[in-house]
Amino acid sequence: MKSLSSFYLGYFVPASTLIPIVAGLLYYKKINTPLRTLLVYLIASFIINVAGIILADHHINNLPLLHFYTIIEIVAIMLYYLKAFGPGKIHKWIKGIMILFPLLCIVNFCFFQSIYEFNTYTRPLEALIIILITGCYFTIQHDLKNSALITRSGRLVAAGFMIYFCSSLFQFIFSNIVSQKASGDIKLFIWDIHATFVLIMYLLFFRAIIDERNKRQY
Repeated sequence: MKSLSSFYLGYFVPASTLIPIVAGLLYYKKINTPLRTLLVYLIASFIINVAGIILADHHINNLPLLHFYTIIEIVAIMLYYLKAFGPGKIHKWIKGIMILFPLLCIVNFCFFQSIYEFNTYTRPLEALIIILITGCYFTIQHDLKNSALITRSGRLVAAGFMIYFCSSLFQFIFSNIVSQKASGDIKLFIWDIHATFVLIMYLLFFRAIIDERNKRQY
């Protein structure tokens, strides 16, 4: 069971990132601007995952990657939402997050949490920010003057973000406690659940790309 979980966690789910990436590249000219921007997030995730696997295989602590990945992730997702939202005041908030949150992450690993432990201060905050922005996106999908911005693909992507970050919020908060106190089987069970939500998110992204391939919006 442990070997199966290790394969699922260490190889299968990280490799599943390639599903929306390949689809996005194949249909690049047929998908809208937000989905093209989403590829930045997916490719960055894939590269970081591969780096993490290599480090883990060499028995090197890969948690420093998580601290830097948190910065890359928030910037990439906010970049996606800059394209997904129509022009408005929320752009200023998103741009502010893209500047201030990375600085907060740097302050955290320089002064508060070691890069060799889980970033349980900034990672949950990142999740809350993305949940809030995604909630705003769902809300305005019903009240946009620019009908081109009302897309099924956008709602699928937002659903992926919401499912993953809502389901992972408490794991982000208690990662260090679980790592130190939980048994090996419990930790594997928690990480298996986490990986499954990651997989669901990637499959929703893939579905969004397939939906858009024949109806380029703008």
